[in-house]
Amino acid sequence: MNKHILLITYYWPPDNSSGVQRWAYFAHYLDKLGHTVEVVTVDPSKASYKNTDDSFTQLVKDIKFHTTSTFELLKAYSLLTTGDSKKGIPRGSVDDNKSIVKKIANKIKADFFVPDARVGWNRFALTATRLLVKQDTIIITTGPPQSTHLVGLELKNIFPNNTWIADFRDPWLELYSNKDQPQSKWAALKNARLEDKVLQQADAVTTIGPSLAKMLEQKVSKKEKVHYFYNGYDEAKMENVTPYETPNFTITFIGLLAEDYDTAGFLAALKIFALAHSPTKIALTLAGNIAQSFLNQANEIENLEVHHKGFVSHTESLRLMKSASLLFTILPSQEQDEIIISGKMMEYLAARKPILCIGNRNGDAASLIDQCEAGTVVNHNQSEAMTKFMEQCYSEEFILKSHTDISQYSRKEVADKFAILLKDL
Repeated sequence: MNKHILLITYYWPPDNSSGVQRWAYFAHYLDKLGHTVEVVTVDPSKASYKNTDDSFTQLVKDIKFHTTSTFELLKAYSLLTTGDSKKGIPRGSVDDNKSIVKKIANKIKADFFVPDARVGWNRFALTATRLLVKQDTIIITTGPPQSTHLVGLELKNIFPNNTWIADFRDPWLELYSNKDQPQSKWAALKNARLEDKVLQQADAVTTIGPSLAKMLEQKVSKKEKVHYFYNGYDEAKMENVTPYETPNFTITFIGLLAEDYDTAGFLAALKIFALAHSPTKIALTLAGNIAQSFLNQANEIENLEVHHKGFVSHTESLRLMKSASLLFTILPSQEQDEIIISGKMMEYLAARKPILCIGNRNGDAASLIDQCEAGTVVNHNQSEAMTKFMEQCYSEEFILKSHTDISQYSRKEVADKFAILLKDL
């Protein structure tokens, strides 16, 4: 039986962050399966999007969507701290170490905008969604921002007979960028209570991997209502991308590399590796939101060509992946970091290039790489192991098992599995 799905999401094309992709693809494929998908999202001209492009606009051209106004604290924060309403919008945690203005803004954000700074969108989203709910509508909320789930909570109270799915692309209380927030005890307690209400009252809870699913299971009274669906990769798009011809051995990173990520071990390994080879032979390609301190240190390494691309389109990011000799990712260090799967991990696997993953050796990312025999996973301080793997890839001693079938991680296959859940609800 086909369903009427009402998706409530802050991130939607033309936003180009990784947060937009999961549900743009789900909506696309669920629509192809015959479900009716409607979307309520924020007006992009008023949203706190750091960067926009049209990478996914065509993908969702058949999806009916409604945009609303919003009240955006992050735009005000950006304007105060940088003089520009977009330039200072953070990816990850707000950096409050450099000025009294940032410290005050971060304190206000932590205590009075719970659970996050985009909660100002909720009243506009709720007004719009109330008019769209039908008798058989399945309501889906996805976060971050986790404040979006509060819209689902309100709708569940108004329409108790409708099914509500709360989708967690990241944890709520345990999100790494929240760990050092200057939050008062009363605000922290409020945040915990809100998370508990959402998890208990949602009819189903979905997420992106097995470890995060296990974490969420421990917080709900009915563990069987928690399910995970990987983010996946676009199989057709990946196959149609043509790589660049690169004369150098190119080590490539795509995504977010924040200032608080532990990059010292990788930089040390990269320095040793680059110095062991002739100048112009080794290149480092970076695309996305890259910490300035990392860029500065990388540019100081001898025999290393550094190419910082900044933000690129999705297609260009895939092309850079397929052009790499070696792909690397650095995951943030935190408690319960076994839950972390880089937003680009499935695309890294689909690019069929060796992967150096720096993070929890027992985490979900490590399990995926091991299952696909696609590379190696080391802890942040294992510089020697990192250098050794770079050398193995350079000398072609590491043989990528490119025959491994990863089709189960394609966006279409994952969406098909999600459709089965919808059928069972």
